[in-house]
Amino acid sequence: MDERSGSYELAELYEHLGGLYPNTSEKHFKTALIHASAEGKPGANYEQLEFLGDAVLSIIVAEFLFQNFPLKKEGELTKMRSFIVSRPQLNSVADEIQLYPFIQHKIDKKYIDQARDLGGDVIEALIGAYYLDCGIDTAKSFVFRWILTEKRLNQISQKSIDPKSKLHEWAQRRKKKLEFRQLNPNLQNPKKFEIEVWINDTQYGSGKGHNKKTAEKNAAIAALHLLDPHA
Repeated sequence: MDERSGSYELAELYEHLGGLYPNTSEKHFKTALIHASAEGKPGANYEQLEFLGDAVLSIIVAEFLFQNFPLKKEGELTKMRSFIVSRPQLNSVADEIQLYPFIQHKIDKKYIDQARDLGGDVIEALIGAYYLDCGIDTAKSFVFRWILTEKRLNQISQKSIDPKSKLHEWAQRRKKKLEFRQLNPNLQNPKKFEIEVWINDTQYGSGKGHNKKTAEKNAAIAALHLLDPHA
């Protein structure tokens, strides 16, 4: 337990969030937990913070994807960002944090299961609160701890149909040196190519094909299998 915990009403929540405490005030964090059914006045519930948090989350995720997936086209990056910031994903983050007991609402118990996006809304509101009170770096810490997780990044990678791009992305995220080395032409069969994959000067599989592109694809598949047999 953080030594500051005794000074904050929401100390249990901040511990749930990984010890991310406010810098100055709990005001925004308290508001981030209030649904409109509990307080309908503008600015007294989480709706405005949700609006801000949505924008902050979008730029943090966009910057991360831009830096870590340099081979992706704009359309692909947009789809990836949409997946990460989607309500189902943010709702699952709220489940992981066990956020719901902290949310103030007056939604009838019979209808609470229908308020599926309640948790995701509050996640965005909390990002807005961290941005206002602590700045972008703490907002990023929250996003990297709970949203840009290895699990979600793996889900994105699994959607990729291009093994070579998938391998490049794997190496880029881990700052590994990746090379596709073409072996000397086969004099007996000059139309057949063979490519080896090298990561940090260690060979990770090879592939053959009747053209260079196919050989690189097969080599990437072999390397991915060595790195993760279940990939």
